[in-house]
Amino acid sequence: MPADEPERFGCERCWPPSPEAAWAATRALLTDAELIDESHVHVTVRACGACAQRFISVFTETIDWADSEDPQRWTVMPLTPGEAAELTGAGSSVTEARLDTISRDRRSVCHDYPKDEPRRTFWGRGLVVGPHD
Repeated sequence: MPADEPERFGCERCWPPSPEAAWAATRALLTDAELIDESHVHVTVRACGACAQRFISVFTETIDWADSEDPQRWTVMPLTPGEAAELTGAGSSVTEARLDTISRDRRSVCHDYPKDEPRRTFWGRGLVVGPHD
């Protein structure tokens, strides 16, 4: 692939051009593997049923003891076949430090529920493992 050509991931169904549509499309992704499953952090490898593109999905949450308005964040990013195989093979031994090393320049979709602010969906870069309890 030429250096000036962007990486291509997924299909129109799983990785559409707008962040809102990409976030909505994540609901149809199928879970391939659960890597981290704790009460306030959940990491899965998911797949498109149409094109088999693999994605990493990270959910984090912090507890708001005062108002019970727990801030939450999701980041979903496409994976290369090699990354998907390595992460799925590692299973529950995957660490947050390993997740931080996955392509920091690749486009990801972020869905954020901050406390006392409007919910927002936007394009980000790389995989964000947000703060969590």
